Amino acid sequence: MELVVSDACDSCGKCLAVCRHKLSGIALLKCRHCAPEKAKCLLACRRNAIYEVSQGILAVDAGGKCNGCGACADACNYGAISVVDGKAVKCDLCALNDFKMPCISACGKRALKMCKSESEIDEIEKILGWRIYKIADADKRKSIAHGANYEIIETTEGLIYCIQGIPELTRQEALLLSSVLSEFQEKNEEAEPRALEESLRRYCHRNFLELEGAQHNYLLKILELLVFGFGAISELLGNGNLEEIAVIGLGKNKPVYVYERKLGWLRTNFYFCDETTLKNLVNRMSRAIGRRLSMQTPKLNAALPSGERICATISPVSVSGPSLTIRKFREVPFTPKDLLDTGTISANALAFLQFALQTDCSMLICGNTGSGKTSTLNALFNFIPESERIIVTEETPEINLRHRHVVRLNVADGLQIRMPELIVDTLRMRPDRVIVGEIRNSEEAKAFIDTLLAGQGKGSYATFHAQSANEALIRLKSLGIDDIDLCSIDLVLVQRRWNVIGKNSGHREIRRITEIAEVQGKGNSAGLNVLYEYDYKKGRLVARNKSARVLGKIMKCHGFSNSDFTMEMKRNEKQWKNSSG
Repeated sequence: MELVVSDACDSCGKCLAVCRHKLSGIALLKCRHCAPEKAKCLLACRRNAIYEVSQGILAVDAGGKCNGCGACADACNYGAISVVDGKAVKCDLCALNDFKMPCISACGKRALKMCKSESEIDEIEKILGWRIYKIADADKRKSIAHGANYEIIETTEGLIYCIQGIPELTRQEALLLSSVLSEFQEKNEEAEPRALEESLRRYCHRNFLELEGAQHNYLLKILELLVFGFGAISELLGNGNLEEIAVIGLGKNKPVYVYERKLGWLRTNFYFCDETTLKNLVNRMSRAIGRRLSMQTPKLNAALPSGERICATISPVSVSGPSLTIRKFREVPFTPKDLLDTGTISANALAFLQFALQTDCSMLICGNTGSGKTSTLNALFNFIPESERIIVTEETPEINLRHRHVVRLNVADGLQIRMPELIVDTLRMRPDRVIVGEIRNSEEAKAFIDTLLAGQGKGSYATFHAQSANEALIRLKSLGIDDIDLCSIDLVLVQRRWNVIGKNSGHREIRRITEIAEVQGKGNSAGLNVLYEYDYKKGRLVARNKSARVLGKIMKCHGFSNSDFTMEMKRNEKQWKNSSG
C-alpha cells in the first residue's frame, strides 16, 4: 500500500498537523513503500532501526535503535525520510493503528488517498491474470445509474461502469483464490458449489486463516464464477442493459469496455493482464461447439449456450493485443410494439409490414453494424403465424423466435458443411419460411438468392450490411448476383444508427428504420420503388410512394380491393398508435 498525494494538494499543512509521526514536509508523505528486501533505507541502516511493521510496510523504531545518523534519509531516492529531533521519521501508513489515517480525513482538498503499491498490483495481476480495482472517492463526481452488481459513476475522466459484486482484492486474497482453484481442479473434485465451499474451508483450516463473513462470501462467489461461469465477465453478462462487451488488449490502460443501451460505450474498472488467462476463457466459452483459440487458429467466432455471440482474436491477427467481443441479445426478443415505442418505425409503416409479412413477401434487412437488424427481424416475425414451419440457417446463432416449429441449422466449418449445403437441405424440409441469417460473402449471398429462386415456402429473409436499399443491390451485384435475380427480392428494409449531437441534449445515439423499398423488375435489371423514407428534418419515417408489387401480393392474399386495403391500413395504424407507449 502507499499514500498518494495528488496535484490537488496546495501544501496547506492540515494533514501534517494531525500526523502521529510528526512529519514536517509534504514530501515525507510520498514514501513509495519499497519491498522490504529491496528498500534502500532498510539496507542502509546499521542499527536495524527500520523494520517491517506490517506486510510490505516499513517503520522506524524511534524507541532507542535509531540514533538519527541520517543514513536512511541519504539512501532514499524519493526524499521520503527526514531527521527530526535526532530521530529518523517516515510515513508508515499508521500500520500500528490499523491503518487509520487521520491525514486523509483532515485534507479538505481530498488530495490524499490510499492505493496499492505498484509492486503489489503487479503481483495480483500475475497471480490472477485479471484485476478489478476500486475507483478512488476523490475521483468520483456523482452516480449515474446502479443495479444489483454495478454502478455507473461520473468521474473526473468520464463515465465508468463499475463492477460492484467483486471488490478489489489484496495480494493475500489473490493467492488464496489461486491456491484453492488449483487444488480443486487438480483433485478433479465433484463440480458442485458445496464441494467448492468445502475446498475453501479446508484450505483456510490448513493454513490457519480466518475469513470474515463478507470476505468469505465474496471469495466464494469469485471461485464459483471461475469454476462454473466465465469469471468476472459473468458479472457483465448478467446485466440486460449491456449490448456489447469488448476486451481490447491487456493492462489497466486497455480496460474492458461495455456498450450500455442508453449511454453507449463505457470503460469499466476491470481489465485482463495475461493473454493465457483470456485465451483459456475464450476456449471455455467455445467448448460446447468444439472450437479453440490457438496459434494455428488465431481467430474464433462462436456462440455461448445462452445465445451471446463471441468473436476473439490473438496474435498475429490482433496486433494490439488479444481481443474478445461479446454481442449480447435480449432475453425477451423485441416486439413490433417495442419498435414503435422506441421510435424505430412509424405506425403507418408498421401496419404495412404487418400485411406484407402475412403474405409471401421476402425481405432483406440492411444497415450498418449494431443498428438493430437482427432485433428488427425478430420483432417482425411476430407477424408470422405461430403454426408455420420456420427453417433458420446461420453461421453463428443469433435469431431468437417465439415460434415453436423452428428448425435451426448451423454451418460446421470443420466438417466442410457450408451455407450452400444447408440451403439444399432446406429444399427437402418443406419450410413455410426460411431465414438465412446474415449475408457476409458471395457464398452466403448466393445461398439467399437460391432460396428465393427455388420459391421456398412463403418467403425468405436475411440481414445484410448496407446503408441504403440502392447500396444493397449494388453490393449484391459485386458479390456475384445477377441483376435479373435481384428481382426475386420483394422488400429491402434499411435500418441505421447514427450520432445526434445537440447543444442542450449532449451526445446520443439513435437507431431508426430509414428506408423501406420494393424491388421492381425493369427489363433484365432491378429497380427500386421507395415506399417509406426517413425525413431527418422532421425526425420520422414518412410515406413516399405507393406500393405496386407488394400491394398486389397483399390484395391477392387477403382478397382486398383498393378501398378495403386503405380502410384496413387506417384501422391497423390507429391500433398501433393507441398501443404505443
